[in-house]
Amino acid sequence: MLAAVVTVAAVRAQEPPAATPTVLVTSSGQRAAYLAAATLWQERALPSPEAIVEGPPGNPGGSRAQVNPPDGVSCIYEAGAAGMGGKTPKFTCRTADGRSIRVKYFSGDPIKGNREVFAEVIATRLFWALGFPADRVYPITVNCTDCPADPMHGTGPRAARRFLGVTEPHFTGALILSRTNPEQGWQFGELEEATDKLPAGPLKATQRAHYDALSLLAVFVQHGDRKPPNQRLVCAGDLDPRAGDIDSLGDGDAGRTVAALFERRGLHACGTPLALAQDLGSTFGGSGVRASKVRLSSWAKRPVFLPPSPGAMVRGGQAPCRGDLTASFDAGEKTGTESRIGEAGRQLLASLLGRLTDAHIRALFEAGRIDQLGEPAEWRDPETKQAYTGIDAWIAVFKYKRAQIESARCGG
Repeated sequence: MLAAVVTVAAVRAQEPPAATPTVLVTSSGQRAAYLAAATLWQERALPSPEAIVEGPPGNPGGSRAQVNPPDGVSCIYEAGAAGMGGKTPKFTCRTADGRSIRVKYFSGDPIKGNREVFAEVIATRLFWALGFPADRVYPITVNCTDCPADPMHGTGPRAARRFLGVTEPHFTGALILSRTNPEQGWQFGELEEATDKLPAGPLKATQRAHYDALSLLAVFVQHGDRKPPNQRLVCAGDLDPRAGDIDSLGDGDAGRTVAALFERRGLHACGTPLALAQDLGSTFGGSGVRASKVRLSSWAKRPVFLPPSPGAMVRGGQAPCRGDLTASFDAGEKTGTESRIGEAGRQLLASLLGRLTDAHIRALFEAGRIDQLGEPAEWRDPETKQAYTGIDAWIAVFKYKRAQIESARCGG
């Protein structure tokens, strides 16, 4: 996901730096301060259902019809995933006008295929609609010429092939790092610790409520694949070059360099830190070591909250709330899955989810093309016994889980 910047641990390069730094390297203490003050949620007008299908504005490829016309995008296969980072099936191909497109693709097999192609669109559209920063992801249908049977590895017979996929424009904002490794990212538990270390006052209360709402939303979509590179800390505005020295960072394997601002002690180059979700592909299923992705049965049976533990401390007559989420094995030590959800954060997320009409929720799943996953979707409401199928089943489960957040009360 960070291939447009650098994809492995970087070292200082000898090439002249570019004029504008795209990375801020600072001390671990200052990075923690940036993380504590980072924007986690931004109040915004609710997009219309049509806008949710269209996607976030600002796609350099143009409108949805331009990015993904009805007949798809035609291109000639270039290369597989080598050097791109990650294990998700992907390849690059070149269009007739010379653009190189990086595509995560779905092979068409609902069992072995890359289901992230569906999950990532749905999850990022939900985060965006509610005001939580996340990468922009756009669905695309690729008509690949001279494409190998296994485009990920570039092997097998070559032929014209058609794939459902997603593409992501280069993110905006300079990465904020405390070491020269662009995969540093952040952990949910690390963000919680940084927030709790803020001095008592309105900022701390606000940041904690926003963290709790973000954490609860991650539980709602079952974002258990929360290894640090799947979250990113950036500076949303311009860096102040007076606060440091500009030098180059190089990727020894790929031979690329980027300009970085090495922040001087006691100075602050960024006034607008932003913490966002970078990879939400393992969602809308069941989290865990063997996570399921966009699997309705797994998502429906996973409650939002864990039952209160015996003897749990009670405040105001209410037990503490903890989300039912299992982190992936590579998520690190500070997964944040044991975090207590405060009542202010629960109320914030409940109010945001409550604004979504059935049309908005349908738009999320239509944008993700969930109907093209290739497996039946069926669900029966355990209370009303009403049966649902297709996208209606996904909408019903969404509302069923939303109701769990709305009816909860979080103490402790």
